[in-house]
Amino acid sequence: MTSGSDLGPLPSVGGAVKYRPAPGAPAGLMRRCAAVAVDLPIAVVAVLGPLIALDRILEALAVADDPAGTIWRAAAAVWLLAFVLGYSPVCVSRWGGTPGKRVMGMEVVRASDGARLGYGAAVLRHVTNLVANTVPVFLVAHLSSITLSPDGQGLHDKTVGSKVIHRR
Repeated sequence: MTSGSDLGPLPSVGGAVKYRPAPGAPAGLMRRCAAVAVDLPIAVVAVLGPLIALDRILEALAVADDPAGTIWRAAAAVWLLAFVLGYSPVCVSRWGGTPGKRVMGMEVVRASDGARLGYGAAVLRHVTNLVANTVPVFLVAHLSSITLSPDGQGLHDKTVGSKVIHRR
């Protein structure tokens, strides 16, 4: 073989090749799932912890079962609503992402100009995401949208005009 057709040295076998997406590139589905794996335990503790504490308090105060159940259910509904309207929307509008997204090096931005989402858009994005992830037909469309669209937008991103990008 002549040197003009030489393709250079072969890459080393077994060497680790690290892929680092450029900042601003769309975040992939696996990285987004890893962020959910970080956020989910936080959500479970944040929602259930106070409700379990309330249950113990009602039990210690010897509140009768009927009023205790009513108090607990009302508190659970209010607390769950506060969490849904608070955790993800506040984190996204204030810091660009939930702790899971931040740990995974991602940020939620407006697709048009790369700025952070406002609180209202973040609430709509989160509620749309909850619906898309709980209704099976929407879940298939949602995951297909993330993996097949060139900018990696899910249904919730398309609803509010946002995208999830790599920060670093």
